[in-house]
Amino acid sequence: MTTGKDFSDLSDVIDSEMCIGCGACVLADESVELILDPDSLTYRPSTVGNPAAASVCPAIEVDFEALHEFVFPGEPVTPHGVVHEVLLAQSTNEERNLTASSGGLIKEMLHALLARPEIDGVIALAEVGGLDYRARLVTSPDEIDSLPGSIYHAIRLDDALALLAANEGRYVLVGIPCQLEGTYNYISKLRPELRDRIAMTIGLLCGWLYSHHAIEAISKFKRLDSNDIRHIAYRGGGPVGKLRIETDRRSLAIGRRVSFDYQVAFDRSFNTPRCHLCVNHSNFLADIVVGDAWLPSTVTTRSGISLLICRTPDSQALVASLRDSGRINLVQASVDDITESQTRRVVFGDFAYAYAEHLESLGRHRPLMIGPNRTETALRGPAEVTKFTRELDRKRELQRQRRYRTLWWRKATKELPKHLRRYVSWFLVRVLRVRSLTGQRAEPTRNEMSVFR
Repeated sequence: MTTGKDFSDLSDVIDSEMCIGCGACVLADESVELILDPDSLTYRPSTVGNPAAASVCPAIEVDFEALHEFVFPGEPVTPHGVVHEVLLAQSTNEERNLTASSGGLIKEMLHALLARPEIDGVIALAEVGGLDYRARLVTSPDEIDSLPGSIYHAIRLDDALALLAANEGRYVLVGIPCQLEGTYNYISKLRPELRDRIAMTIGLLCGWLYSHHAIEAISKFKRLDSNDIRHIAYRGGGPVGKLRIETDRRSLAIGRRVSFDYQVAFDRSFNTPRCHLCVNHSNFLADIVVGDAWLPSTVTTRSGISLLICRTPDSQALVASLRDSGRINLVQASVDDITESQTRRVVFGDFAYAYAEHLESLGRHRPLMIGPNRTETALRGPAEVTKFTRELDRKRELQRQRRYRTLWWRKATKELPKHLRRYVSWFLVRVLRVRSLTGQRAEPTRNEMSVFR
């Protein structure tokens, strides 16, 4: 991919608040560190850095064609990326499954991989305390189940790449899509020898990351001081899970689907800015991808089911070995289930590509990235994108002013019809299965799904 523009530093990334905290720039330029911006409440580089830092930044450019060849040399690339197999899966360990909310697959895989003599450790996020999570090198199986589940708020990810660079050996890396983009940008351009240290990557199907304004907002709605939060968990206890917040004086469990306060605080306007431009929610660069299976056939499950995308023969073999040892249950799925579960808007970037073009037409910064899904994109119209841009700018300004209650009232009045339409759509598609009943898609049979709890 040729950019047509010379990015000599990170100034555009800082000005546009597009940093996602992957840490590639920190490794490329020792003068750079990641800091939490006091206005946007997202992480950003502390300085504009040097050309090397800019060259690896995924908020400037991601050349998916080159990275696919670097990560999966010679493999055919489809609109869903490199795909060897798609599965539905669930851990047979009910406690692990309920803790994860969506199948418990990652910890099952980590236990199996860490038992292999050729694997020296796992690099994954660990809870430090409160809202602070940092990457940690795990070498003992006993440590795996203490690792946290899904994390929705913006965090620093630079420790993961630093640990990989500092330690000889072979490691499993668990990461979100933009984290792997930054990791492979850095390795392919500046440290190609580090490629051999990655034994396998386990990627998450990523929805969105949220600025710390989301935490500030939900804390205000629930009459908490966000500075008092000592533990936060976004999932657990079932397929959807609850947001759990603990302070020294209170413990709250907030229904993610039914709480209006949650729906306001985790409205998409609270996403980190680059999330709106992401075309890689399916984690094209991970060896195996794990995420919630939001399908009509899984809506009544008691303890969650994962959608797995195996992008390599090794990841297929890993999953098969877990099945053969009785640690997971499996049902065959298809690439259509990826689209159905995550929506085509997300999978094919229908909105993200259109929004990127709109920002460019306004002379505003946007990352340069064209994924393999672009061939299937149905761009959203200019009116929708223009309205979204105007509304997002207004809402983000209200967030900067900490006027979260104003956003609450907007959702309860002006935006209520749109909010309710989402619930109606969910009920029709997921519960009543209208697409399945009208023959638009085929669901697994009840007999096939009976292997899951």
